[in-house]
Amino acid sequence: MRWQIVTGSPESVKAEAIVFGVFEDLDFTPLSAGNQLTETARQIRFKGKAGEAFFAFDLFGAPAKHLLVVGLGTRAALGPDGLRAASALAVRKLHERFLKEAALALPLDADSPQARSESICALTEGLLLANERFGRYKTGEETPYDGLHACRILVSKRKPEYEEGARRGEVLAQATLFARTLVSEPSNVLTPARMAEEAKKLAKEYGFSLKVYDEEACEKMGMGAYLAVAQGSKNPPRFIHLSYRPKGARFRLGLVGKGLTFDSGGLSLKPADNMGAMKSDMAGSAAVLGAMKAIGELKPAVAVEAVMAMAENMPGGSAYRPGDILKSMSGKTIEVLNTDAEGRLTLADALAYVQRQKVDAIVDLATLTGACVVALGPDYAGAMGNDQAFLDEVLAAAKGSGDLLWPLPLPEAYGKYIKSAVADVANISRIRWGGALTAGLFLKHFIDEGTPWVHLDIAGPALREDDGIDAHKAEGSGAGVRTLVRLALSKGA
Repeated sequence: MRWQIVTGSPESVKAEAIVFGVFEDLDFTPLSAGNQLTETARQIRFKGKAGEAFFAFDLFGAPAKHLLVVGLGTRAALGPDGLRAASALAVRKLHERFLKEAALALPLDADSPQARSESICALTEGLLLANERFGRYKTGEETPYDGLHACRILVSKRKPEYEEGARRGEVLAQATLFARTLVSEPSNVLTPARMAEEAKKLAKEYGFSLKVYDEEACEKMGMGAYLAVAQGSKNPPRFIHLSYRPKGARFRLGLVGKGLTFDSGGLSLKPADNMGAMKSDMAGSAAVLGAMKAIGELKPAVAVEAVMAMAENMPGGSAYRPGDILKSMSGKTIEVLNTDAEGRLTLADALAYVQRQKVDAIVDLATLTGACVVALGPDYAGAMGNDQAFLDEVLAAAKGSGDLLWPLPLPEAYGKYIKSAVADVANISRIRWGGALTAGLFLKHFIDEGTPWVHLDIAGPALREDDGIDAHKAEGSGAGVRTLVRLALSKGA
């Protein structure tokens, strides 16, 4: 979609449709048809609350334009998240009319340049994210509708922060859409080797350094946990390391993404119901690649080491077994109690590897536990870590990004549930409860003392079961991309 920032009144803008945002005070006075709209709103019991919208016809423009009224809630409560949601809702409604061109008149006149930049950034994200659908495998439609082609964003006065904010919003949206596409791809297409190819394309486009390790190289480095998970599949694993190292960077951030391109559960086979959703078990690595795409565009003054241990967990004849004892890259041994607790095994070696890159702090993202979805539902990711100050930075980066994070504890007392009688640690808890926390505690075993680390369990939001605010049902959401990019920007400021 092409976007353009324009000035003028809503009625003067050339477009098929106009989107007009209204607060709960229902102030339609900027429009010539204000009185009629007030009466229409009364008749249909439209209150101007966030999430409400209605079309009005034959009231606007000559020839008449589609007028879409979108509720914004209260003036005091409106912020970037509200603007993102309003613009995304508008796009969904415009799609219902198969429209190609629209203009948005939503309130962007915040008090400070930074606030105005954040507002139009969020609005642009909502426009672009809601406009794209994953439909590349659909056939047979005579004239498929491909969404809005152009959108004009109305402002009262042109200011540099509007252009800067909208450009940043476009970069963040495109990076998120890139991650969404990777998650949405089926596992017969998106293999570990294909992820390595995607990383190679990014490296070439943005000048990142790239290392891709095969099984032999990983074995030499002692990655016994990661390789055990991969050994049951005919699709070979690929361990990916992208580096962004700008001159003068004073901070080195490590990003680690879980990369199971398909997870059958291995010999501890998952139930058949919904197993197809396990194509999304690489959403953590997709988020890391998406973040690197945006970092390549925005070029923050922070070094980034991005690591993804890509593999399939399959029940082939060479698959690893419950009862196996694995030696990880860190030297610690792991007793396998359940082969469906595989992501934490791959992350154990990925975390050990990234720490050898002398990073100052680490964020890992993983579709790690169903327990986190039980605790927080489908929209929130769980956030836990070993350093409160760094955890607060990650939570601050998520605020206003469109990613929903909720802090969870890592109680040391729960460590007893992953103790092993025959190895240093067991790969799953011996009780049902607190599974997200014991998984986090398992990962903490592989973090060196003094290294700030945050773990994001994105199992809930990674693949949408229904429409989200700016994401679509049955597609990847790109969870985590914008948080990682905002964190990198803050560290490079």
